[in-house]
Amino acid sequence: MIPVLLLSSVSLMAKNDKRINQIDQRSIGSLKEIHEIRGDEGLAGTFAGMIGNSLIIAGGSAFPEGKPWENGEKYFSDAILVFELAADGTLKLQQSNKKLPYAVAEGASVQTTSGIVCIGGLAPTGVTDEVLLISSYNDISVERLPRLPVPLKSSAAAAIGSLVYVVGGENEGMATSHFFVLNLTKVSDGWQRLPDFPVPVSAAIAVAQMDGEEVSLYVFGGRALQDGDRVTTFYAHVYRFRPSQGKWEKLNSISLDGNKDISLAAAAAVPVGASHVVMVGGDNGFTYIQVEQAISAIQAGEHGARQRRDSLWLNHPGFNDRILIYNTITDTWFDEGVWEGSPIAVAPAVRWGNAVIVPGGEIRPGIRNPEITQLTFSVQPVFGWFNYIVLGIYFGGMLFLGFFFMKKEGDTYDFFKAGGRIPWWAAGISIFATTLSAITFISIPAKAYATDWRMFMYNMSIILIAPVVIRYYLPFFRRFSFDTAYEYLHIRFDKSVRWLASSLFVIFMISRIAIVLFLPSLALNAVTGFSVYWSIIIMGVVTIIYCTSGGMEAVVWGDVVQGFILMAGALVALVFMLAGVEGGVRGFLDITIQNHKFHTFDFHFDLSQPVFWVVLIGGLANTLISFTSDQSVVQRYMTTKDEKATARSIWLNGILSIPVTIIFFLLGTALYAYYTSNPEQLAVVNPNVDSVFPQFIVAQMPSGVAGLLIAAIFAAAMSTLSSNINSVAAVITTDFYKTLTKGDSISQRMAVARWSGVMIGMVGMGMALILATWDIASLWDQFNLFVGLLTGGLGALFIMGIFFPRISGPAAFAGTIGSLAILQLIKNHSDLSFLLYGFIGLCTSVLLGLIVSLIIPNKKTISGFTWQSRRKISDKI
Repeated sequence: MIPVLLLSSVSLMAKNDKRINQIDQRSIGSLKEIHEIRGDEGLAGTFAGMIGNSLIIAGGSAFPEGKPWENGEKYFSDAILVFELAADGTLKLQQSNKKLPYAVAEGASVQTTSGIVCIGGLAPTGVTDEVLLISSYNDISVERLPRLPVPLKSSAAAAIGSLVYVVGGENEGMATSHFFVLNLTKVSDGWQRLPDFPVPVSAAIAVAQMDGEEVSLYVFGGRALQDGDRVTTFYAHVYRFRPSQGKWEKLNSISLDGNKDISLAAAAAVPVGASHVVMVGGDNGFTYIQVEQAISAIQAGEHGARQRRDSLWLNHPGFNDRILIYNTITDTWFDEGVWEGSPIAVAPAVRWGNAVIVPGGEIRPGIRNPEITQLTFSVQPVFGWFNYIVLGIYFGGMLFLGFFFMKKEGDTYDFFKAGGRIPWWAAGISIFATTLSAITFISIPAKAYATDWRMFMYNMSIILIAPVVIRYYLPFFRRFSFDTAYEYLHIRFDKSVRWLASSLFVIFMISRIAIVLFLPSLALNAVTGFSVYWSIIIMGVVTIIYCTSGGMEAVVWGDVVQGFILMAGALVALVFMLAGVEGGVRGFLDITIQNHKFHTFDFHFDLSQPVFWVVLIGGLANTLISFTSDQSVVQRYMTTKDEKATARSIWLNGILSIPVTIIFFLLGTALYAYYTSNPEQLAVVNPNVDSVFPQFIVAQMPSGVAGLLIAAIFAAAMSTLSSNINSVAAVITTDFYKTLTKGDSISQRMAVARWSGVMIGMVGMGMALILATWDIASLWDQFNLFVGLLTGGLGALFIMGIFFPRISGPAAFAGTIGSLAILQLIKNHSDLSFLLYGFIGLCTSVLLGLIVSLIIPNKKTISGFTWQSRRKISDKI
């Protein structure tokens, strides 16, 4: 690794100044010369959405036979237009004889998994309360949904899951503050009223997007005319509605560079990426208000007022021409250039992957835009050959390490326990590096960036658990010198309990291997463009080779090297982040304190949220589980020369966790401050929040240093992977192969040990490749979900074995299986935080084990194998 550091230091000042976001705007279709609609000008105020790979455009209005100043009549369309994407990237109109039940425009449309929900609007007969669902199985179909409580046009709408929300809208010429919701899985319940929007509003824009903690409803801008008003008020405000809290919260207004607020109504907006909203077009109201005043003058009989109105329409300056981007986490705005051609208003926007499609719309009052415009957002990743060299040196070093220690192996004692040759400090760093995986290196900063420090105490629980592990558990693992942790369960209970624990561990490890392989691969893909699939394969193959070649000794010393790379990389990244914040450290503190990013202790009693009680209890339970029943950790206890050295290694791991946890949470908070100061530097198309740290590394760090830090991400992943593969190989070899075969040779066991490691690594790689097709908002949350569901019962087996001598093998087995069933019920039928799953698993397993033991008591001699008889252990050895 020394050459890597030297190469990186040479290029420290060679920072690349790259443009992050790139936009391609082009016309991909037209509404001209379509016989289903009148005129060749296009439509405004349409419904629109995607069904499969088809773009659906329905309804809309135009003035094909004369403009408003020519006393032309407004035309309303009932057509349903179906476009499919051709090979050249353009849209082709498909033949369809389907129509809406009535002609309508200026309603709201929402794309859902059930189809496109079309809400209200203006029909030739007036404002309607009708709600339609356009769907497609074999052909386009239209069905009526429950009517709105009141007729509305120009309302804002968005969907979160199966819930469709409607905000504001115009009724009888006045803006309203209505807020309704319809559950598409319970349409018979109809529309339900929710707390009113804070102000009356129409022509606002509603978008559902992740805010860092949950998917929330955002409402931007709009306008309002109320009783007594002489002119319409245009808004720049932004409001958020979090479903979990059930209330509206005002955020920063629409603005650029902290300048004057930008009022906008009738704009088009969609969510893009993990935390951005793209907004185009919209009316700032300046000319609109002048027209209103002219119309009032006409009604008052003022001379020349009609000519003034017509002149305002004819010479309208156009609509907002900036492409505005909003980040829901940092609550900041920036613009990404100018709309090419005439800007639009009164048009919907549809998300299609990383593209935004805007069909039609108004370009001036009474004049429609016939084009279907597509904006495609992308990031041009430039990782660079120098960074790849640094990464290649790292991978080569890991392979050398495996082959170097390969010659020291004599038997499975060497392969799985390193012959007891590991110094206590190296074992401590190895435990630390194993638990500090890529999930820590990427997801903890991402979590702190997106939220705050409420999860901090989760990682601090090791300090409280360390003395418990050393006093009550370590003697059983060290003094009996078990080959695996689960061998103890065989002696204490029976073979079936041992196999149950071993099976749960193997399932959990395969899941963990998949997540740990997938996470850095996804991050690397997001910022370099390197294939997720090839990244998974390369990292998996290199790890399999070095850990199955060099055994535990290669794993431990690899962890030591990787641990130093991790911390060096984290500290370098933190310095660059703070340097990039406007105002430096002072600016960092101002931004983060003002936005409560250091909020750590939340003493509310809400078991569905990461409040203090949930985080502390969940952290204590899951840490106890890991340090007492996770073979990848327990295996380290056997690599030192004696029990005292192992105890020192556990304490070293706990002590290291304090500054390291602080650093990684600081990284996330610094990322928040950096991207609040530089919102345009964050990639709009980031697939999830977990990509935010790797994206900063590649985009903002000097060439070479970026390679080192990406190598640190791989180091974090591979240190965990190597430990997982070696520990699962130990379980398969010892708990299954050794108990099922007799008279096998040392060479046979070594072959099983190596090939089982290869097999598990390959299975984990396969699952990671499958995982790459999933949409996961937070991989840290997903990992902790796996921990709670699969390992609670596993940790409980050791509690039952050590502290409850009356519990028999069948009772322990039943308690563990029953606990898994209870956890599934809780997961599916409650909103209890996943952080508590481990604690519930421990408690329910022990409780069920005690209950079953009343029916099936323990009759096995257990002297020396429970805490109550610990003093007799020395006599049995």
